[in-house]
Amino acid sequence: MRIGKKLIISMLALTLGTMLLVYGGLYAIIGDLRENIQTLYEEIRTGAEQTIEEGLYAQDSDSLGVLADMQMEVTDSRLRIVSDAVEQSAEFAERLYASPAKYANTTYAPVHLSEAPDTLSARYMFSAGVEETGALRAELKLLSNMEEIFAPVMRYNSQLLDNLYVGTASGIFYQYTDNNVFRENYVVTQRHWYESAASTPDKIMWKETEIDSYGRPCITASMAVKNSEGTVVAVVAADVNFEQMMSNVIGSGLGETGTTFVLGVTRDLVAYSTFMDDVKAHNGLYNAFEDHFTDPRSVMRKIDDCAYGHGEAFHAEMDGREIYMTAREIPSTGWLLCTAINAEEITEPIGKVTAQSDKLFADARTKMSAEFKSLIVNTLSALVAIVLVVAVVEYFISRTISKPIIKLTDTVKNTGDGDFEQKSDIDTRDEIGDLARGFNKMQDDLKLYTENLKTVTAEKERISAELNVATQIQADMLPRIFPPFPQKKEIDLFASMTPAKEVGGDFYDFFLIDENHLALVIADVSGKGVPAALFMVISKTLIKNRVMQGGTPAQILADVNNQLCEGNDADMFVTCWLGIFDLSTGVLTAASAGHEFPAVCGPDRKFELLKDKHGFVLAGMEGARYRDYEIQLERGGSIFVYTDGVPEATNANNEMFGADRMLASLNRRADKKPEVFIKEVISAAKEFTGEAPQFDDMTMVGMTWLANDREKTE
Repeated sequence: MRIGKKLIISMLALTLGTMLLVYGGLYAIIGDLRENIQTLYEEIRTGAEQTIEEGLYAQDSDSLGVLADMQMEVTDSRLRIVSDAVEQSAEFAERLYASPAKYANTTYAPVHLSEAPDTLSARYMFSAGVEETGALRAELKLLSNMEEIFAPVMRYNSQLLDNLYVGTASGIFYQYTDNNVFRENYVVTQRHWYESAASTPDKIMWKETEIDSYGRPCITASMAVKNSEGTVVAVVAADVNFEQMMSNVIGSGLGETGTTFVLGVTRDLVAYSTFMDDVKAHNGLYNAFEDHFTDPRSVMRKIDDCAYGHGEAFHAEMDGREIYMTAREIPSTGWLLCTAINAEEITEPIGKVTAQSDKLFADARTKMSAEFKSLIVNTLSALVAIVLVVAVVEYFISRTISKPIIKLTDTVKNTGDGDFEQKSDIDTRDEIGDLARGFNKMQDDLKLYTENLKTVTAEKERISAELNVATQIQADMLPRIFPPFPQKKEIDLFASMTPAKEVGGDFYDFFLIDENHLALVIADVSGKGVPAALFMVISKTLIKNRVMQGGTPAQILADVNNQLCEGNDADMFVTCWLGIFDLSTGVLTAASAGHEFPAVCGPDRKFELLKDKHGFVLAGMEGARYRDYEIQLERGGSIFVYTDGVPEATNANNEMFGADRMLASLNRRADKKPEVFIKEVISAAKEFTGEAPQFDDMTMVGMTWLANDREKTE
């Protein structure tokens, strides 16, 4: 009899003969199933709640970041408007003191503060103890020309509080305002805004929130005024419209419980939503950060991480409630703007979702219970009818089928335990016999496959371990500690490399040749992977050794090229840019071996490509010559060198990032230090390429010349 007929008969007989047992087992299984479904639902609900919570926090983290960026930019813009007004007024005052004869015939006539009208106008007073002399009156007359710039600034600049003023070293206090508070004991040179600006000329100085002479919270910006000999003779200052900033910026937040606050350089609170109320309640400033937070040190570390680009939004406890917050730096002042929302508001939707899912599950469970009961009743009825028919047949056919199947099952079990030697001895001429013979062959094939797999796996693990070691060796060869030369205040230097594979062919290097000269190197080895990395190590070593022997960049590249050409059977080559920078003069002498054009930032704070003369690539041809050229960096000027992996970064549409986009991203941060504008390029390239794979290494080096002490005094 063929196995098909045997199976039909045996399955029918066995099913009918064991239905009573199945019925009992079915009932037990249904009970277990109910409990398992309940357990599964609880696990799913817990996982869903966690997933939703993570998603909500991720969404709010993005929203907080966008809001913080927007509020930071608005606040920075408003503060810059004030600082620009002060800076322009200080420049005008310096012109007065530089050319007093030019402004001698002024028609402006300020009145004494005690006699001034209650309208926006110029007024003055003298510091307590200052004697009014002819020279002092002459200086006041010269200073009255400040109305020429004070008047339009006060009328059209809504960011100023209500006055723009200047104090002189001789004791004059001149202001443009509509307030008539006359202070007999007022000494202008002892005011914080005067002292801080006078001690730090050529720079806008910000005073964090304080109570001014009128009893109002204010933020003050001031700047020193120098005469033609470079002596500080006066200080110009203005107060920020604190209440307007509070209502337009600090008062806005995310959701119903969102809030925003600002921390100063000293990390005291400069402004927050209830600042005015707290000032009134405490009859003075109430700006201590630690008064509002549990574990303020930990919170401050996280705020700094967020503000300077290293951390994400985080949880904290503020004024007795759990919040979720992030922070941004305000560039114009160095203050930190923090945006937060109550954590309870973020997770509120989870409770609604959970309640709805519980209701749906309860309805589904009731319906399943009814279906299970119906299934049990119908099954029992069928059992009673069928068992009577097939009970006698079951006994005679069960032994015929079960014996070879049991034997084959034992063989399968042994094979599953790893025993490939025990073979099945079933030799029937039906499908079970065919299955047994096929299984015996499968044992032999599986044994061979297992042995081969062990060999391949061991080889892959060895290669992976070697690649990991190679990656670490390559990373360790590149300087990664920044700043690399803390004692050298003349420069600010930063570099970054992202390999396209486990190990790459790009490399950079920078090192001091002597106390006054710095070598900068960036190169790109042809190819990828381990061969490129090995050639990179050789090239880097030869270049550094040759630089330390002396010579111009062109001479150094020529000698290294000849060394690399020797025994270069793999026909590999290197593009390289080498510069030697004089720290005292800002002169950079450089030469290029087929490398990308450098980008230079001059006094206009704008990066542009310098299309230098290229020599042939290193290791490409013996006897190649290279040409030196010089770049004169201005104080505060920068240079940016890179490999072709940056402009040739490609997105999913096969479009390249390109030099124009690279320059645009550089110029967005041209006034920042190298670490900032390099990270801006990395961010822009990553945003442009998206999820597209990276096919080439991306390496960048940036340097800004800050000049030396001798030049600063000159």
